[in-house]
Amino acid sequence: MPGTSGTPLPRKLGIKHGHQVVLLNAPTNFERSLKVASMDSSVRVSHQLRFASADVVVLFVDSVSDLERRFGEIAERLHPQGGLWVAWRHRSSRRITQDVVKRIGLAAGMVGNKACAIDAVWAGMRLVVRPENRDAIAYRIARPAATTTAPRRTRRATTPPRISGAGSAQIRARARSSR
Repeated sequence: MPGTSGTPLPRKLGIKHGHQVVLLNAPTNFERSLKVASMDSSVRVSHQLRFASADVVVLFVDSVSDLERRFGEIAERLHPQGGLWVAWRHRSSRRITQDVVKRIGLAAGMVGNKACAIDAVWAGMRLVVRPENRDAIAYRIARPAATTTAPRRTRRATTPPRISGAGSAQIRARARSSR
């Protein structure tokens, strides 16, 4: 059973109703363990960064170079209040530690706020955007205002129609006489 504390895995990862979840380099049984843990049907799961802003991203890495290479791309697509989980094999990987993940996150303006064992093989750490930086990236979630109608074109004013037989000399004469 995923998770050692008895807490369902989606709750442990912060997955809530309506979230958009991205699983990157996930083992084949990981998504199945999320489904078994009674994840809400409104949660959309993808294996690519195709969402405009993902609420939860879980990145499985085996090396620091993989983490560094993918980190910037993921941080760009993360919702300002979203979380990036970095998961690594806690028994076989000596190079990836919580300290390394924190340092890479700090360099990108993120902080670690939670760590846990995802299952018997994978350990994970959640990184979030610093609270003071969230307003600066709020444009990611702002939807453009929908216009209901296309803007109307306006016609330029036209000159009044000429009176037949009235030339410019007659117009000037009338203008002088009306003064």
